[in-house]
Amino acid sequence: MSGGMISRAWNALVNGLVLFACALIAADCLLIVVDVTLRNFGRQPPAYTVALTEYSLLYMTMAAGPWLVRERAWIVVEVIYRRTALPLRTRLDRLIFGICTLVSVIVAVLAGILAVEGALRGEVEIRSLDMPRWALFAPLALGFGMMTVEFLRCLLRGDSMAQTEADVEQAF
Repeated sequence: MSGGMISRAWNALVNGLVLFACALIAADCLLIVVDVTLRNFGRQPPAYTVALTEYSLLYMTMAAGPWLVRERAWIVVEVIYRRTALPLRTRLDRLIFGICTLVSVIVAVLAGILAVEGALRGEVEIRSLDMPRWALFAPLALGFGMMTVEFLRCLLRGDSMAQTEADVEQAF
């Protein structure tokens, strides 16, 4: 596969996962509306509503994470950041992206290990909805693994932590 083809496939995966996260948000809203409506009419809502929404919070966060990194959708204290001298700011950017890459890879590896262990042992989290334990750690491994790639790309490109004025103008 060529570099352009890999890049397009990666972009499609990142964009597809953020659309999946959006669909989960919509499904959660619908599930909550159904739950509340049934309660208001004196009916018994499904017992698994809370568990499903909790699990989906994990899945939607990890699915949207790589896209959020790509879009630089994080909070930077602009007042301090913009007043830092450019050479120091560049070093800070590299340091922060390096730390983010390192932390992301550590969490991805640990989550991957826990997912494999859970699958090998056949562990199940028992609540109102039984969930294989590996299915709780797999999204963490995938999400943080993909965020590792995105942070590494930012580091290698020499990106800035803050959005540039051109980025802000392009958004409007």
